[in-house]
Amino acid sequence: MTNLTPPDPATEPLAAAQPAHDPAAPPSPTQPSPRPARGALTAITIAAAILGGGALVVAGGTAAFAAVNQVVHGNGSVASSTTADVAGVTGLKVEVGYGNATIRFADVETATLTATGQGSGDWTMRRSGEVLQVQRPTGPFGWWMGGWFGSDPQMTLTLPRDLEGHLTAALSLDAGSLSAQGRFDTLSATVSAGELTVDGGASSVTTRVSAGSATLRLEDVTTADLSMSAGDMSATISGSQPDLVRLDVSAGSMDVTVPSGRYDLSKDTSAGSIDAQIRTDPSSTHRIQSTLSAGSITLREGS
Repeated sequence: MTNLTPPDPATEPLAAAQPAHDPAAPPSPTQPSPRPARGALTAITIAAAILGGGALVVAGGTAAFAAVNQVVHGNGSVASSTTADVAGVTGLKVEVGYGNATIRFADVETATLTATGQGSGDWTMRRSGEVLQVQRPTGPFGWWMGGWFGSDPQMTLTLPRDLEGHLTAALSLDAGSLSAQGRFDTLSATVSAGELTVDGGASSVTTRVSAGSATLRLEDVTTADLSMSAGDMSATISGSQPDLVRLDVSAGSMDVTVPSGRYDLSKDTSAGSIDAQIRTDPSSTHRIQSTLSAGSITLREGS
């Protein structure tokens, strides 16, 4: 038998060595790793797109929140003042989307609107013919958004005293508070929510409360039409006896004080109670008509 001795590696011919780039050879540790298959690349691409999209969503949400902040807080105005000529003005229209507003009369020559606080520049005043219009609309995200980002501004409308008792006024309040001080010719007020306060008088008064509250202190009223869907209302009428008072309550509580005297009182009650602490006389020319669906009406006699 012939003995076969393996050749010495040091003397092995170079031609017998493995080619450096033989495709069939397994990769050496120093060689770069092979590229992933197309399916793996697709999966990686999709995962990266999902992660990147999520990052964009988060970034977009942050940018949107910053924009909301800017809308609510970005108004650098902390105080504003506007005047308007009132020559020939016979009507007043005030619309409060949200905020706090006061209307008063004083010894001034022009109508003056002053507002202080964040968002004071939202208040506007302009003339439309014989009507003076004041407005602060509801914000783009609703009236409740303002409460999240600071207190609402305070607006004060000061009117010349020469107009007192001669204006036909229409007031509306969506949220916040509205206070009117002085006498009007005709006054109508609508409250969707919030708090209404009127100190003064008018020959004719109409008040509608959907929710919230209203406090009325009125003198020398000829006709009063007071209605309420929910909430509470307190009305005090002083001076001369009114010719007609209409009370309509769907729900809630209404407390009304009228000047002393005798009244022709009519009641229409579905549920609830009407407590009439006044003197009644069917032959009286001063009438009170009450309608109650639910809740309560209290009638009192004042001085």
